[in-house]
Amino acid sequence: MPENDSIGSDTSGIAVFVVLVAVVVLGLFFLPLLITLFLVLFLVIFFLMGLFLINENQVGILTRKMMGQKMPPGQVIARKGEIGVLATVLNPGLYWRLPIVWRVQKAPLIEIPEDQVAMVEAIDGRPLQKGRLLGDEVECNQFQDAEAFLRNGGYKGPQVGILRPGKYRINVRAFSLSLSKAVSIPAENIGIVTALDGRPLPPRFILAPPVDPDPKNPNARSHNFFQDGQAFIDTGGYRGPQIPTLQPGNYYINPLLFDVETVPIQEVPPGFVAVLRSNIGEQLERSDIRPTPVSMTPDFDQTITSEMEKLLTDTETKRGILRAPRSPGKYNMNTVAYTAYLVPTSAIMVDWASSPVPGSPSMSRPSTRPTEDTSRYPYLDQTTGKGTEWFKFEQLRVTSKDGFQLEVDVRVVIRILPENAAIIIARFGSVFNLIQQIVHPLIDAEFRNSAGEKKALEFVQNRSQLQQEALEKARTTFARYFVEAQNLLISYIKVDQTLLATQTEKEIALQQQAQYEQQALAAEKQIAVREKTAIAEKQPQVVQARLDIDINANKAVAAVKEAEGVRDATRIRADGDSAAIVRVGTATADAYHAQADVVGAERVALIKVFEEIREGKIVITPQSVVSVTGGGGESEGGTQGALFSAFLASLLSGKATLPGQPFRPTERDDYRSPLGPPPSQATAPATTSAPSPVAALPNLETPMKPVTPSKKPAASPRTEPRDE
Repeated sequence: MPENDSIGSDTSGIAVFVVLVAVVVLGLFFLPLLITLFLVLFLVIFFLMGLFLINENQVGILTRKMMGQKMPPGQVIARKGEIGVLATVLNPGLYWRLPIVWRVQKAPLIEIPEDQVAMVEAIDGRPLQKGRLLGDEVECNQFQDAEAFLRNGGYKGPQVGILRPGKYRINVRAFSLSLSKAVSIPAENIGIVTALDGRPLPPRFILAPPVDPDPKNPNARSHNFFQDGQAFIDTGGYRGPQIPTLQPGNYYINPLLFDVETVPIQEVPPGFVAVLRSNIGEQLERSDIRPTPVSMTPDFDQTITSEMEKLLTDTETKRGILRAPRSPGKYNMNTVAYTAYLVPTSAIMVDWASSPVPGSPSMSRPSTRPTEDTSRYPYLDQTTGKGTEWFKFEQLRVTSKDGFQLEVDVRVVIRILPENAAIIIARFGSVFNLIQQIVHPLIDAEFRNSAGEKKALEFVQNRSQLQQEALEKARTTFARYFVEAQNLLISYIKVDQTLLATQTEKEIALQQQAQYEQQALAAEKQIAVREKTAIAEKQPQVVQARLDIDINANKAVAAVKEAEGVRDATRIRADGDSAAIVRVGTATADAYHAQADVVGAERVALIKVFEEIREGKIVITPQSVVSVTGGGGESEGGTQGALFSAFLASLLSGKATLPGQPFRPTERDDYRSPLGPPPSQATAPATTSAPSPVAALPNLETPMKPVTPSKKPAASPRTEPRDE
């Protein structure tokens, strides 16, 4: 490669040499013509070199190279007639300047985007005033007229004025620009402004005091939320943190003059109030006096502050603690001007327990030795729930009168009234200090004293009374500190196991005895229940059996009555039949006696025989004939007939015998059965019906008794009538 380069360079030199030789040869022949052409060409080139065209998006920056005055020492930008970069710029157009005197440099148009501002630094101008960081604004058409800037006394260095979004024709050799984002305050935030320039802050102030426009100052005017930096300077604004804040929005603010810090708005959660400490105003003064003697009986009933120092104030523009707290809500609060102390106004749980209280991830349980700033209350972070706070201490360990160690779990619920929140902060600095300095020592001492006056078992057994006494003592004591004790709970008391062993065995024995008694009673009740259950289950059968008994008893009574009726009817019928037979026989006998008196007894018998024969009761005709064979015997019928014939013959051949006296018929009364009604009631009409032998059915709900049959008196012995 180096060899090729050398060959190429030699070739080029030869070519140039050949051209020059040719020009010299031709020039010897055409010299006048060439001179004329050269002059014309020179004039054209000279004219064109002084001709400048500035486009619409450009500015022309002039620089005088010669034929002028020299600038004074320290001057950077030349004025009219001075050699150097001029402050004046060329606007768009066609210009001609002598090239050997002027040089025109084209620069692009300055364009500021919408969300940015341009900070300006002047290259030349008057020196800045002592103690000032930025140069005041002067009339210069937004730095587009550098000559006017210098003429009107503009200062060298960073400027108070800024360039807002737009297009500007700026002499970039006179002003240096740098872009910066416009201040943007998002929602739920505020901007805290710190002035970097202005009047020095008085040493006794930590925030710039508000500046009221002076009527005698014609330049005093509103700075329009720090967007007009020169107005802030002219009105007499101080350096340092400012009390006014910027609300959400976009602001065109000079970052060289104001530093804006974006902080979230302050929120007071429900169940809390915010006590504000004002940092506005001068420092509190103290008189140079001798120390105040200390009281021998100090308490919190005395005044909170001394006469020379007032912590509670009602004016927000004075340093101190504001008496009126802020209610729950959101506030655009300047955190530099005011310091907020959250004070819970709802129930606060103070817990002395051996195990963590069941809770949710939104609970914050600070240790008894917190590493965080105790002025921050509650200890809230991204995982803790706002408005919720728990104070956790170790379990209370006390010693009883009889020397036993007891561990007590106690929980106290306290409350701070909103109107007393400022007093609590002024007196203790934070609620955590109140818990550490007042609540915890008081509860600890109270239970230690109570345990020392009672035996262990008495301490445990009188738990309810101890709890009530401790609550009353807490209410009385806390009221002096403007704290309300709402409740005190003893959740658990741990006693030595050796002490509880005998007591436990005793209680177990008593409980077992009571258990056995209860089991016996339960067994008796169970027996009674089972008995009643069995009776209830068998009740239908019992009722049916009782009904069957009553029915059978009634049937028996009915059967007895029926038998008695049959018996009596049979006897009456027999008596009637016998009486009828007697009467018939008597009548028959009387008839026979009457016939015998007339025809005689034999004849009467004969007549009776014939009647019997007629009726067929006596058979005289043989029913069968038996032939006599062999020894000549007769048949039975023939024998009877012979006998009867002989009997009749004897009756008829004899003489009738008549009685000596006529027959007198027997007189008898009508027969009446002894089982029947008496003669006086025989014909009496029946007035009442006989009672039914069947007993009424018993009630199913009451026990039933069997029906016993009524006993009937035995009938009198029957007396048979006798014939006289």
